This record gives sequence, C-alpha cells and structure tokens, in this order.
Amino acid sequence: MRLRGWQLRLLAFETACCVAVLANGGPLAAKETAKEVYPGKSWDYVGDPAELGWSRAKLEAAQAESRAIGSAGVFVVHRGRVLADWGNTQHRYQVHSIRKSFLSALYGIPEYARKIELDATVGDLGIEDNEPAITAVELQATVRDLLKARSGVYHPALAETESMKRRRPVRGSHAPGTFWYYNNWDFNVLGTVFERQTGSSIFEAFEKSIAQPLEMEDFRRSDTRYERGPDSIHPAYPFRMTARDMARFGLLFARQGRWNRKQVIPASWVEESTTSYSPATSEQGELQGGYSYLWWTELLNLQLPGMELPGGSFTARGAGGHYILVVPSWDLVVVHRMDTDAPNGPRADSHKFGKLVKLLVDAMPASAKPATPPPDPASLALPKRLDALIPGWMAEHHVPGVAVVGLENGRIAWERQYGVKKAGDREPVGHETLFEAASMSKPMAAYAVLKLVEQGKLDLDRPLGEYLPEPYLKDEPRHRKITARMVLSHTTGFPNWRPGGWQAGGPLGVSFEPGSKFGYSGEGFLYLQRVVEKLTGEPFDRYMRRALMSPLQLPNASYSWNERVAELSAAGHDAEGNPMPNRQLFRKPNAAYSLYCSPMEYAQFVVEILRRDRTGDQSLSSKSLAAMFTPTTKARGRAARLGGEPASADSSWFGLGWVIDVLPNGKLIHHSGSNGTGFRCECAFDPDHGSGIVVMTNAIGGRELCHEVIAHGELLGKQESQ
Repeated sequence: MRLRGWQLRLLAFETACCVAVLANGGPLAAKETAKEVYPGKSWDYVGDPAELGWSRAKLEAAQAESRAIGSAGVFVVHRGRVLADWGNTQHRYQVHSIRKSFLSALYGIPEYARKIELDATVGDLGIEDNEPAITAVELQATVRDLLKARSGVYHPALAETESMKRRRPVRGSHAPGTFWYYNNWDFNVLGTVFERQTGSSIFEAFEKSIAQPLEMEDFRRSDTRYERGPDSIHPAYPFRMTARDMARFGLLFARQGRWNRKQVIPASWVEESTTSYSPATSEQGELQGGYSYLWWTELLNLQLPGMELPGGSFTARGAGGHYILVVPSWDLVVVHRMDTDAPNGPRADSHKFGKLVKLLVDAMPASAKPATPPPDPASLALPKRLDALIPGWMAEHHVPGVAVVGLENGRIAWERQYGVKKAGDREPVGHETLFEAASMSKPMAAYAVLKLVEQGKLDLDRPLGEYLPEPYLKDEPRHRKITARMVLSHTTGFPNWRPGGWQAGGPLGVSFEPGSKFGYSGEGFLYLQRVVEKLTGEPFDRYMRRALMSPLQLPNASYSWNERVAELSAAGHDAEGNPMPNRQLFRKPNAAYSLYCSPMEYAQFVVEILRRDRTGDQSLSSKSLAAMFTPTTKARGRAARLGGEPASADSSWFGLGWVIDVLPNGKLIHHSGSNGTGFRCECAFDPDHGSGIVVMTNAIGGRELCHEVIAHGELLGKQESQ
C-alpha cells in the first residue's frame, strides 16, 4: 500500500512513541495519559464549571436555548470530564446518519483495514444491485469513492430522506470519483463491503472493537438492526445509542484514536478520515464546510453556520438534529439529541445547533480556547495545505477565484474551490464553474487528433495540405511540408499568432524550415483544426463533443461559447483583480485556446489518459499515449520550471501536445494556459505514479498562484511506497 508523506510522518511518530515506551519501561506513556482524563465505567463530572472559568450565566443561556429548540439531550465533555448534561442523555434514540461515522471508524481499525482495499472497485468486489442494475461505468467506483460520497452511482437506496431523493442526480450524469453527493447508496454499500471483506457484521465489529474498549455504558446489540426494502439489496444499518455513549465515541476521535494507553484507531486513519476531500453544499448550493470519509469537516473556517471553530473540527450528523461535534484543539465534544421518534416533534438543523454551540463556546474561558498558531503547511496533507496557503496567494496575486482538483493513483482524489466567480459579486466559484482553459485546449485537441490517426483517417507524417482541396496559404510554399506531428510538437515554423491574431485574418508566414526546430505555435493547431473539420465533415467543437467530451461525461465543456457556458462561466480579471472590460467571447472554436471547462472536467480528461484500461471507444492505445509522452522537440528557451527540481535548459521538451519535463526522478507532464481575457491555469501529472493536479484561476495574477500550487503538489512519485 502506498502511503502519503503525512501518513509516513504520523507512522514514524507513532512508532517513535512505542519505542520510547519500550525503552523507558512505560514512563512516557504514563506521563502522557496523566494529562488526559478518560471515563471509566461511568463519566466524571465537573462539580462547578464556574470554578474552571466557565461562565455560569452563559451556560444557563445555552441551556435555555436548548430548551427553546426542543433538544432532547445535550452532553458536553471538556478535557474528558462532563461539563453539561441536560435532558434525557440516557435514552437510546436513533442516531440516524451518525451510523456512517461509526462505520468509517471501523474501516480504520487494523484488524479490518488489512482486509479491505480502498482502491478496489465495486466491480472487483462483485457489488451489484436490483434493477435498474449497476452499469459498467458505475462498477468502476472504488471503495474510497464510496467513503467520500463520490461514487457516481445514483441508484435508489434505503433510508433516503425525501430531500436526498429530490437531490439525487440522474443516473450516469457523473463519472465515479468526480462529483460529491451525499449518497445513501454509497453508505449502505460500504456496509456490504465491510461485512463481505471482513467476515464480521458491522454491529459485532462495533461492539468488539469500539463499544467494549471504550466501556460504553448503555450499548447493546439489541439496539441495532438492518433495514431492508425493495429499493436496493444493500441494507441500511441503524443504531440506537445514548448521548453519553456517543460522547465516548467523540472523545476517541478528539484524542486521535487513543483511549487511555490503547490506540483503538490509528492516528493516521483519524487524520485521513477527517481530512476534507470535497466541499459540501446545501440544496441551494451554499458552501457549508467539507466532507471527508463519512464525517462533516471544517473547510475554510466553515463547519456550522454563524460561527467559526478551530481548524480540524468535525461532526457526525443525523437527520432531525443529532450531532457529535469534535473540536480536538479544544479537547471538546458536544453531543446533541432530538426526539426523532416523535413523528411531529421539533427538529434542529445546523443553524439551530450552530447557535447553541456558539453560546457554549461563548461560555468557555479564554484559557480553554487558546489562539494556537496555524500549523506549518509543510506538515499538512496537500488539500489542507492548500486551504492554509491559497487564500494568502489569492490576496498577494489579486486573484478573485480559484479551483483545484487533485489526482492520486490515477483517480480524482479531492477538489477545492476558493473565492468568487466575479470580483464584486458574491457568487462563489463552485464545482461546475467554467474557466477558459486557454492553451490547455491543445492537449485535449491533440488527444482527439491522435484518435483520428488510430482510425486510419490521418497520418502523423503526411503533409496536412494533402488533405485539403486547396492550399491553406496560397503564397507560402513551405507550409506544404507541415505535418500533424510538427503541429503537435511545435516545429511548424509558424509564429504563435499572425499579426492582429487569427480572427483578424492578417498575413501568416513560415518563419523557419518546418520540422527543423522548436517554435511554439497556436497557428499550427488552427491549421490542423481545418484538416480535422475536413476529415470529419463537422465543425471542430461538434467533433470534440462526439469523440471525447460525451464519452468522458463532460457535460459543460465546450470549445465555443453557448448558453450553458454563459450560465456557468467565471469572469476574467486583470492584474489588479478587476473584471476585464469588454471580454471577448469565443463563439467560434479554436483548438489552440477556446476551451471552456471546469477543473473537474479537465481532471476527468487526465484520468482517461492515466487509465490502464485502454478499451473504451474514446481511449487511445498505449502506443499512442507513449508517443504523446516521448520527448520529441527540445523546447529551447523554455527551462523546466515545475516539479520542484532545479531548472535546466535541456530538461524541457514537447511531446505530442504536452510539455515534458525530463527530471532526475522521472517525467512531469504538464501544460499551462494563458488567455488575454484574464485567465491563467495549469495542469501537471506524473504518468508513472498517477498523481496530478489541475488549477484554474480567473485572473492574470493566477500564473504565479498556479506555480505555487503545483510546487506544493506531491508529484513525480515523491510519495514513498511501503
């Protein structure tokens, strides 16, 4: 199993602690646990919170608020002791979707984790469902996709609320791994996978590996059951539990998986499973924080409406108002219950719970919530690292909006969006926001051109002029030597653009002998586009839709402006971050720069490139991919500037459509995009290890921001293996 850098650091830390205990006979462990209070068979209560600096009046205000919203129970644990116990905290209410966070914890316990491969697909594991059956594309969803609620399988599921049913996307609308949707099918199938792979029922495993080690006071197997029905063959797995037992579960995660001297859940799993991989949005599209492996997480200081909590906080949530809030940096756990057994009883949404938590936080003494310095970004997992760094880079470089997608092991691993689509407006950059990919249009066009080569319709080394009924340039005989290979590797002899640009129709000449040396040229791609249109008998944008975008399920990407693009597009901005006036709209396709798409759609294109299975109708052969990534033209004057390696004038090449940095530890494949309409973007990936990143920004200053992001990316196999 390959481990990320931060996982290795945590593993090393945990190993070092174990060695210290063994070497010193246990004093280190004794010293550490002496600082942490854990409940035994029953909880230890704080006698008078005021003696610890808590405001008695503000706690009373919080309790009054809990009564006002109809809370059935509130249980607050600070530093391992009960600070507040209001209502019926010993009643076994349904936990609803908090069951999912319980299952996430089980996935990390070594006894079970070693039997489950997170990157196995549901097809590998023989997962099916009743009619309408799971499709071939849906079977490519991995266990990790299920944990992130990104499977792309929108089959009816058990225990869905009416809201979930309304929001469920159309079957086949999103490829596995590419779209976050809070999906009960994912969560229920995770239960099936767990039981098949481990040979243990969820409830047996929870009792043995969590309830018993934590000495839960009230847990009993009779409070668990399977919920079955006609919608799906994969059952839901409801729990009933008391607030005080739920608080033990929360405290376990607040203490990084420790319980007294035992590491019940590896700290590395606590970190991984509570890292934000997706922005979580409301039905109205409002950003509400992040989502990890079946936990709701803090993202960009958002966790609960109306208040800020420290970085690293997370919640388990159940329908109707059930919450376990964990704030590790404050050693605080808040459990909230509602009587959802009463069909017409009160319910509490995140706004109501957030208001209650704010009152509790206001009652805390300052000493209990110290202003801790932000962590060293270098110590964080990449998504969290970017959360810490990108807002500062946006301010420095005057960039209103940014979207980033990360790839690991050849699959989309996480996404981030920051800022707004247009300066001065409030509409945030979202999952579907479209940017101008600019010159990143070229690699996608190159891929589709190579598809024509494989179909025998185009020869890479045949002069392009032979495919046209009349010369492309009437008074320039040297252009008749230009081939598709020269276009894709930038040796046509054309300038980048003719005087005044291609739309102005100015004179175009050949600057040097075609094929003799490097000369970056968008004009070459436009020439090749005309040949493609002749060979296919259709406009270039229509061919790209048919040959690549539709098979890859890129519903919004387009090489020309249309109504959907107008609805979703970000605005371009100048170097000061002001909207570009009179922005040019690309109503005619240009293979060199007119692609409108989201970073997620471009990342799906990269995933297709990295895919081992080359049998899809849209897929290029391994031979063609190897040609794309073979250094063909030394890009003189363009030193390698990515990958964290020293720049070298001899290390940057062009293959067929892509820039190739040949570095000591491998090849980094990349391409940038820069349009005068105010967009800057970058894509880079390591084809050997499947890691990569796509960054798109809506401002001229985004060039430097893109370079910063990629420099912090864990590319080129820097993640070690074990």
